[in-house]
Amino acid sequence: MTETQSYTKLAAALQAIDADVTAAGAQGMLCGLFCSPDEPETAQWIAQVLDGLSPKGDAAREVLEALTETYQDTRERLRNDSLEFEPLLPDDAAPLPERARELGQWCEGFLFGLGVAGSHQPAKLPREANEVVNDLTEIARVDTDLTADEDNEMAFTELVEYLRAATLLLREHTALPSSAQPVAGAGPAGGDFLDS
Repeated sequence: MTETQSYTKLAAALQAIDADVTAAGAQGMLCGLFCSPDEPETAQWIAQVLDGLSPKGDAAREVLEALTETYQDTRERLRNDSLEFEPLLPDDAAPLPERARELGQWCEGFLFGLGVAGSHQPAKLPREANEVVNDLTEIARVDTDLTADEDNEMAFTELVEYLRAATLLLREHTALPSSAQPVAGAGPAGGDFLDS
């Protein structure tokens, strides 16, 4: 299943049960949970995503299937040495404001998951890892009132790449501290895309 198909399936399943968490926010939360020495359990994450909801019937089956597939795919990509991980976001055909909104939701979810995992302990993390957390906090407040011009598209692409690199960097320092190495490409990007 492609990234676009995965996003579409999860987004539709969450929308069908009136979930507050978006597809991007759900995967962001999962990635934050994976920034821990203890791998999160599928059920733990699903319970966080569906907190306060009691889906029934086909809608419940479909959302559980979509969430389980997202968990397995994300875990596999984060473990893969070929750096295949990508944040789960709408494809490029979606309007830029929608993609920007989901980008912000992904960051909010990631920061929430990081907090639940108990991994953000500034005194125990190197400076670049703390800077990444600060950057994600800023990106979560992304400006969604955008015109779809070339500059904004380029800034968006840079931010998505930064999220990918930032996730891998934080995971190196929190989940795999014994092999912590800087991840190439992690550094602030897309400054014009953010609220001042």
